[in-house]
Amino acid sequence: MATLTELCDANVLVSIGGGLDAHEQPERLLCAFPHVIDWLENTLPSLDPDFHEGKQDPMEQADDLFHDFVSGADFSYYEKSHSMLPTEPGVWELKTSDLRLFGWFASKGVFVVAEINSAFQCKHHSLYAGYRNSVVYRRNQLNLDEPKFITGEYEDVL
Repeated sequence: MATLTELCDANVLVSIGGGLDAHEQPERLLCAFPHVIDWLENTLPSLDPDFHEGKQDPMEQADDLFHDFVSGADFSYYEKSHSMLPTEPGVWELKTSDLRLFGWFASKGVFVVAEINSAFQCKHHSLYAGYRNSVVYRRNQLNLDEPKFITGEYEDVL
């Protein structure tokens, strides 16, 4: 069995630093599968905002989301995060206006991003159930120490 740190060291997962300033300390840990990092590097830069013209572009939204998460900002409001419905044990969605990130909380304040796509693609191609199932599959495939995830409400995971 392995810890998330060991999986990051082995390049099975990648830690996302959140772009913190020199005076900021991380309060949470954000990790992702390599294919998520590939999507962020190769697909995200070409996305245009779909639903909020004149607002941040998707790349800025991702940067702010990562920074806010890692720095410990409040995510208790629905627009940023929620447990997916129908409830699959431990599957959560982090979101911006134009992005959807699907994953789980390995422990309090530690989120693993297993899937990512644009809100447009998710909504117009009914991808939510498939991503929810993919999160469970990917989580089960990792040789993580038990318990692999925690459940509960917002205050239980953050």
